[in-house]
Formats: sequence, structure tokens, C-alpha cells
Amino acid sequence: MEQIKYIPGDLVSVYVGVEKYIVKVIGIKTENEVFLYQIKFPNGEIQYADKDNIVPIPLTPEILDNNKWKRLKSKRYTWWRIRLDSVYYFIKPNKDCPSVWELCRGNTRRRFKKIKYVHQLQHFLFGLELNSDMNL
Repeated sequence: MEQIKYIPGDLVSVYVGVEKYIVKVIGIKTENEVFLYQIKFPNGEIQYADKDNIVPIPLTPEILDNNKWKRLKSKRYTWWRIRLDSVYYFIKPNKDCPSVWELCRGNTRRRFKKIKYVHQLQHFLFGLELNSDMNL
């Protein structure tokens, strides 16, 4: 059986024809050992999609800004910081691959986890039992 890639609450995109929609995963079911993700469209319509029809949303500076991450600039990097449950979390683009982000926890600022997509950041926050709701 394949591995679950998305969990309820994840924001992802899907294409219907040539139109791209941002949708929320609201459930999962299996059919013939394949996961089908129940997705909710902005208009409230609910459908099912398999992982091949779902496109992850790349993490961008604008998404971090829209979700109350504070932008910090140093001589070498631009960082984003947020304080959740008395702990600071920092994120910055990877210097070798700007589409990959380095997420770290606390004041050490050592690389903690590499992520590329919004749902991966949501999984990280969800795993720490923090608010993983995101706004795009």
C-alpha cells in the first residue's frame, strides 16, 4: 500500500481543465489499496482526488508573510521568524537551492529540517501540536 502524502488540513492545488484551484484536504479513504484524498474547493464543493492529481504548493516568502512570520534581514540571509508556544522557529531559503527552505527551532539556528512545500510546513507544525492552519 502506498504512503499517505497529505493529511486533513493540508492546502494543495488541483487542476480542473486548465483552471488551478487551491483546495483543502478534508479526509482520506482507500480504494483498491490507493489513497483517495477528499478535497474541498473554495466554493464548498467536495470531491476526491488521487495523489497524481494533486499538486503541492511551493512555499514562498509571500505565504510566510501572510501567516505572521516576521521577516528579518542579516548580512547574508533573509530569515523569517515566528514564536509559537514560547519557542521561536526560523526559516530561510537554502543558499544552494532557493526552492528548498531550511527550518530550525530555537536560538541555535542550526538546520533542523528541509522543506519545499506548504503542506510540509503544515506537517511540521501539526507534529509539534501547533496551529498548522495556513493562509495563502
